Amino acid sequence: MIEIKPLNYFIAAYEEGSITAAASRCFIAQPSVTHAIKTLEINLGVKLFERSKRGIKPTADGHKLYKLASDLLLQNQQLQAAFIPNNTHDLHLYVQPDINIERYVSILESIKNTPMDIDLSIVDAIEQAQIAIIDEQLLPSQFKFKRLNQESYRLIVRGDHPLAKNKTVGLGELEGLAFIERPYCTNRKAFERLINDENISIIYQGKAIHDLQLQGLVKLGFGVAVIPESYIQKECDLKYIPITLSNAITRSIVFAYRKLPNTIMKAIEDITATKS
Repeated sequence: MIEIKPLNYFIAAYEEGSITAAASRCFIAQPSVTHAIKTLEINLGVKLFERSKRGIKPTADGHKLYKLASDLLLQNQQLQAAFIPNNTHDLHLYVQPDINIERYVSILESIKNTPMDIDLSIVDAIEQAQIAIIDEQLLPSQFKFKRLNQESYRLIVRGDHPLAKNKTVGLGELEGLAFIERPYCTNRKAFERLINDENISIIYQGKAIHDLQLQGLVKLGFGVAVIPESYIQKECDLKYIPITLSNAITRSIVFAYRKLPNTIMKAIEDITATKS
C-alpha cells in the first residue's frame, strides 16, 4: 500500500525540481525526501527521476505518478473535508527581505479578510511558501504571478551633500564618491556593469544588511547609496535623487502564488484583479 506522506514529498520534489527545495518546502530534512522517493521507486518498480548536478528531472513514470498522485491527494482532502469539516486554510507567505512590505499591506489585509478562515504565517524561504511578494527575477517557475509595481532606483545622499540640490544625477557624477554597498540588491550586477563600462571609480565604505540600516549609515555620513524608490521617506534629512540612465534599471514586484485549493485560488485571483 502506498502511503500519503511519501506522495506529498514526491509532489514537492516534482514541482520544485530539487530535493533540497522540496525538503525546505515540506519543513523536513533532505534525507527524508530522498528516502521517500527511493521507497516509492522500490514499491512501484520504476525510476521516477533522473538525477544530475542541475537537479532532478522526472522520467515518463515520474510524470505519470505526478498526475495520479495529485488526483489522489485531492480526493483525500475532499474525503477528509466531507467527514471532518475544517474551515481553516493554512497559507504560508514569503516576503523578499528588501521589499518595503508597507506598500502592499492592502493585499495581505484583503486575503485575511476573505470569507474563508485563513491562517496566514510567514516563512523564511520561497520554497516553503504558497504565496509571496517578491522580485520577478527571483521567482521560481512553478509560481503564477500578478505584477504589483515596477520601481526604479534613487541615489540617496545626506541633505548637506554636494549633490543634494540636484534634480537628477548622471553616472559621471558618481566618480570618486564613497558608497554604502547594498549586496542583497537583485540589480547590483547591472549597476556594477554600467559603472565599469563608463570607467567610473567609486569607493565602498561598507555593506548594509537591510535598507533601514543603509539609510542610517547614509545619515551618519559614511557615504551615499542606491535604493529602490519605495523606500523614500518624505520627512527626513536625506535626499533621494533620480539616476539618469540611457536604459533605466528597474525591478518588478509581483504577488506570486502556486497551486492552491480552488476556493483560495478564486479569492486570490479576485483580490489581485482589483489591485492590478
